[in-house]
Amino acid sequence: MNIGILGAENSHAKHFCETINRGNRFPGYRITHLYAADAPQVGEELARDYGLTLTDSEDAVIAACDAVVVTYRKGSLHAAPVLRALKAGKAVFNDKPFSTDVEKAAEIVAYAREHQLLVCGGSNLKGLPDIAALKPQITPGATVVITFAADPNSEYDGYWFYGIHAAELCLTLCGTDYRDVAAFRTGDTVVATVRFDQVTCVLVTTPGIQDLHISINADGKNVAHNVEMAYQSVGPAELVTMLKTGQPPRDVGFYEAATRLLTDIIKAAGL
Repeated sequence: MNIGILGAENSHAKHFCETINRGNRFPGYRITHLYAADAPQVGEELARDYGLTLTDSEDAVIAACDAVVVTYRKGSLHAAPVLRALKAGKAVFNDKPFSTDVEKAAEIVAYAREHQLLVCGGSNLKGLPDIAALKPQITPGATVVITFAADPNSEYDGYWFYGIHAAELCLTLCGTDYRDVAAFRTGDTVVATVRFDQVTCVLVTTPGIQDLHISINADGKNVAHNVEMAYQSVGPAELVTMLKTGQPPRDVGFYEAATRLLTDIIKAAGL
């Protein structure tokens, strides 16, 4: 099965190529085409190192491949090619941020559901093994604190570029039905409190943090976790598994909920 990539600037493009094309880890699946107008030199290096065909348009990748990875650093560039790929009947991995617009995210979700198309993506961090292991520790009354990097001044759509990691982790651990959000900014640090019916999640982000820390206060215990950041193969493996099984890893509505949550955080913090 041929897989194409839109976007080369993001390091995730290389992660997909390395995971899928090296070592025959996924026989029958291969990255074959790349559209790299966002980083032509990187695109040439990827094409040389992984045997890819460079194309002169997004549509050429979509036409040539069975599945498409959209990995532009700016989430605001994702919706249009994602929808074109879906309308061509292709499976899609829509990298983080899935969208920077709730209405666009909802449009993608609605189209995928209506036509029973395969969509996955977003932040790879939510798929880390450590995250799945933490979820059973979150019992009614728990408070979860997630600390990670994000820069409200990023050239890649501001807080969206990295803030979505914390937002998706929050929903993965606590569920998608949050009640309300309060947030503030102090310098370049953003603190958001997300309330659910039975738990509370606090997101603390600041630029330059290298580690992902999650603490859980539940049942009279407060435990801090330093999450291992071996995320590079999570997205590629998720995509191939979806293609093999014909089943997405989670309900596609998750991505609309995550887009809505980060929108609410950005509004509450005045970003």
